[in-house]
Amino acid sequence: MKAREVFKLVSAKLQDMKVDSRRWPWEITEGKLSMTDVCNSAIRNIALQRPDATAVTEAVKLQEGVKQLLPNPSNGSGASKKALRLIEVIQNMGSLGTVPGEPIFLSSKDSMRLGPWTTTSDDVDNYAYDARTNPEIFWVQPGIEAGASVYVSMTYSAEPDAVTGPDDELPLSSTFSGPVVHWMLYEILSGDSSEVNMSTAQFHFSAFYQALGVKLKADLYYPKQVEFVKG
Repeated sequence: MKAREVFKLVSAKLQDMKVDSRRWPWEITEGKLSMTDVCNSAIRNIALQRPDATAVTEAVKLQEGVKQLLPNPSNGSGASKKALRLIEVIQNMGSLGTVPGEPIFLSSKDSMRLGPWTTTSDDVDNYAYDARTNPEIFWVQPGIEAGASVYVSMTYSAEPDAVTGPDDELPLSSTFSGPVVHWMLYEILSGDSSEVNMSTAQFHFSAFYQALGVKLKADLYYPKQVEFVKG
């Protein structure tokens, strides 16, 4: 789905369809808020609230010790994308990332610390992750031996590619087009001080979360604190 399809819907709602005199241009324009700018904001918010929207499952190389950084192409993990959130660590994948091995189970850091916290190995049994304390790291047990090459299969929410203009494909499934439109309208209308527009902006803000199936709370965190609304 191309970005221009959601731009058209948003422009229509704003009654801003005149190509030569748009208040909110579609392309990135110096000194003006563009549709491209707010579309990227919408995409990133969707990725944070619904990590499955940009989920990637692949073999990732772990670092030495128990403390692990989230995958990133720049940190030697062999990951194809930068991770925003960890979703699941699934199983061991050997020294080259090609041999499926034993499953890895979710635990809590406190439970893991009751065991041999400093033990190292070339195989992982358990992992712990809590986005509330630090979304950038997770923990494994046993820790990874110094110099060992240990890969695991994991699913993580990847940082979405930025849209550079209306002809780019959205880096999300078309099923998320509704939330994209609602967030774009919220962000544009909330910048207007009129009472009518602020009320409409609040409607789109609430509709954004409703369309994602996420309850709007002050303490939204993934994975434990996000509550999906049952249909």
